[in-house]
Amino acid sequence: MAIYHLSAKVISRAGGRSSVAAAAYRTAGRLRDDRQGLEHDYSRKGGVVHSEIMAPENAPDWMRDRDQLWNAVEAVEKRRDAQLAREIEVALPRELDRGERLELLRGFVQREFVDRGMIADVAIHEGKARDGHGQPHAHVMLTMRELTGEGFGKKDRSWNAPDLLMGWREAWARDANTALERAGRSERIDHRSLDVQRVEAEQQVERARGGGQEELVLEHEKKVVELSREPEPKIGPSANAQEKRGIVTERGEAFRAAQARNAQRQELGWRQLELRLELMERGRAFIATARERLDQLWGRAEAAMSRIKERVMGEVERPQAGAERGDMDARRAAVLGRDVDRPEVQAPDVGRERVASDDPIRERLNAILGRDIGQERDAAAVERDIVARDGEGRDQGRRDDILGRGRDTASERGQGRDRDRDRER
Repeated sequence: MAIYHLSAKVISRAGGRSSVAAAAYRTAGRLRDDRQGLEHDYSRKGGVVHSEIMAPENAPDWMRDRDQLWNAVEAVEKRRDAQLAREIEVALPRELDRGERLELLRGFVQREFVDRGMIADVAIHEGKARDGHGQPHAHVMLTMRELTGEGFGKKDRSWNAPDLLMGWREAWARDANTALERAGRSERIDHRSLDVQRVEAEQQVERARGGGQEELVLEHEKKVVELSREPEPKIGPSANAQEKRGIVTERGEAFRAAQARNAQRQELGWRQLELRLELMERGRAFIATARERLDQLWGRAEAAMSRIKERVMGEVERPQAGAERGDMDARRAAVLGRDVDRPEVQAPDVGRERVASDDPIRERLNAILGRDIGQERDAAAVERDIVARDGEGRDQGRRDDILGRGRDTASERGQGRDRDRDRER
């Protein structure tokens, strides 16, 4: 994983330090400090794979010589607590090869330092980290005074501005990420603090969850776990040297304690994430089962509703069929000249079965006398016919009287029959 690191510090005479000695150590060279009359030989130091001096175009040639450059810096500074040089230390992405790392570093130093008028003494180191992998990094020593002709002028205080340092940190992250992208790598670095990065990752989780992007949610949650750590304190070169010799130092103990706490946080974070993912999977399985069951119930409900609909439609269609039959009867009656509303008179059926009498007492009396209810009803019918004929006779007589017609009496009809018999004789 690519790691971001950029630190800036000042090499000061107040701490008993020398710019000549610092340059010799960082470049694994051999330099003589003319002011102190001391020779600093670090030529046997390993791990330095590249060193060079980068200077503005208007810098004299002698400033590109490391020995002359830093002895000139020591000579121009008169104060006992003078600030001699600024040192920038950056971690180079281990995902890049040596050529890519050198190209990245040169571009950054040229734009951010040399173009501003500084002279940069660059040294690239390749050591081993505590995880056993490579730990490529670079030391860049910068002059702090302006260049005037053949020497140094006044110090440029604007180079000490905090905003400028923040700009360098951001620029290094941008350049490193560009180099990683150019190399086809997916790793990225961030110059911001862990707290700021973690808050941003948590916000990205919420946005992805709101958008229903589960894969993106998982990716951001992993990032939150990785960022849930505290900054590890720096041991420093002196304590680091003692630690390598087996001497336990206070800085070393603080560093190891921070590492242990971070390991616990990481383990707890990954467990929580795994548990959350397991619960999500179980929830998805439950929802899928419930959805399948609901689909089955819904299918049954639709089938039941379809059957009910068929029955209801059948009941509605029956009256319509009756109405259609009624229309046909009306048409047929119109053709035959009949009145549909008047019921047809059925002829009496003399051969039909006898109907029980409505008077139980009369029925018993007839049974005792041996009478038949049907015969009695037939006699009553003959009687009604006679009465009807008498009524018709009376009506005919009235019509004859009105028309002046005579009617034969019974005696006259008898005398007329006697005369007819006499003629026959």
